[in-house]
Amino acid sequence: MEQIDKKDLSDIIVNQIRKIEQLVGRPVVVYSDYAEHEYLTLDQASHSNKDGAIEVIITNEKYKDFVLLHELYHIELENSGEPIISCAVTSGKEDDDGRILSTANSLFETLEHAEIVKKQIADGSYTPEIKTEYLKGIDHALNPHVTLDLANMRFYRSLIIFDGIVFGEHAKDAEWKMEFPVSYKVAAGFVEQVEKNDMTVPFQFRRALIHVLEGYNDLIISNGYEGMHYHEFLNVTPVVSSRQLRLTLNQLFQIKHSPYTNRATKKDAFILLGVNDGQSVATLNIDPKKVTPEFYKAYYQQTVEKAFAQSGVKYITR
Repeated sequence: MEQIDKKDLSDIIVNQIRKIEQLVGRPVVVYSDYAEHEYLTLDQASHSNKDGAIEVIITNEKYKDFVLLHELYHIELENSGEPIISCAVTSGKEDDDGRILSTANSLFETLEHAEIVKKQIADGSYTPEIKTEYLKGIDHALNPHVTLDLANMRFYRSLIIFDGIVFGEHAKDAEWKMEFPVSYKVAAGFVEQVEKNDMTVPFQFRRALIHVLEGYNDLIISNGYEGMHYHEFLNVTPVVSSRQLRLTLNQLFQIKHSPYTNRATKKDAFILLGVNDGQSVATLNIDPKKVTPEFYKAYYQQTVEKAFAQSGVKYITR
């Protein structure tokens, strides 16, 4: 792995890096770790927080500018006040936890792609050649050389087609609709949510995200599998108005004794669910022994703002 000097990067990339550094107050460091890639995919650059910096690693040398800019736009969105997904509980089964998180993150990133594709068309990095190569990668992913039962293949293809429609700008809708009718129908329903909401508005982004998570969960249940329980396993940043912050907690949220374990306390988890959408917004570090009717009564009579402050719940104001 080798660090790439900023002087060897294009002006567009350097400007995007500076924009992020001003936004987060930390340096962005870019590294190359090139490997052979038969197909172009959107995960050929990645980032992580390390030693007070944001570290970006590129693995595709041929399309390095495209994949780097793509990752930089993800970083910008993640730090620009959009709702995020977090998880503070565990089922006690690492594979189950991983499956829930990986599918949720895949859906979340595709929602971000709705804006990133616009940015990459505008900056010129998403060229006709790159679009063609991206779609080749999608077609390859849709026909993996692995053995999966029909239901699991549908689950997998629904995620791939969802991203392919959004980032591929509907280029292969007719073909996918004919070849993969069930997965296409599911993915097209997700795309409808994306396109009827403004993904730059936090409240609408969150609404679309929850609808898409629900839709994917419904797909799994309808095929006879246990659902992903996204509503209780994941926390999604709440988006509230100034008026709602002044309401008592019980008007907007309810506390639920979760079937999961709180990772921090190693005890039973208590989560804060939205009354309207049933989505968890926070995992509360409450001692199960102290949970009594009197506790609930006092907790619910706090204002939303006070309860959020007391429990360290991050939120976005509409």
